[in-house]
Parts: sequence; structure tokens; C-alpha cells
Amino acid sequence: MWIRKGECCRCGECCRSGDPFLGQRGEPAIPGACPLLELLPDGLHACADREDSYYLNGCNVWPSQPEHIADYPSCSYTFEAA
Repeated sequence: MWIRKGECCRCGECCRSGDPFLGQRGEPAIPGACPLLELLPDGLHACADREDSYYLNGCNVWPSQPEHIADYPSCSYTFEAA
């Protein structure tokens, strides 16, 4: 068990790793990314629909362990053992 620390830095690395809907929600605004991902004018990323069930049932609690972000060097979350 892990306790996640920190806040999302909005780098977008995790959301740019593929389309979890496999094209069923149309073409993503950012090629190869989740179609809910949007690039903000300040260069950061955000979920375009934080009320979407996909976000509410997964994204808002992910990552839940260090292995989830091993390939995302910009991610600002840290973990401590529970």
C-alpha cells in the first residue's frame, strides 16, 4: 500500500500515453493522447471534462503506486509506504 503525496503538475505525460477510448470519442485534439486532454494557453495540460465518468472513476485517483509513474519523469507525485 502506498500513500500518494503532492499535486498534479499538469505536465500531461500520463494523458499523452494513448487514447483509453480507442477512438470511440473521436480524434483527440493532441494526436495519440486521451481525447479529454487539452493544452492550456499557459502550456500546461488539463482534463477537458472533470465530470466525465472516466475521469471520476480513475484519473482523479491515479497514480496509486510509484510504478504507475516510472515512465513519466515530469510527474510531481511522490509516494511513501503506508
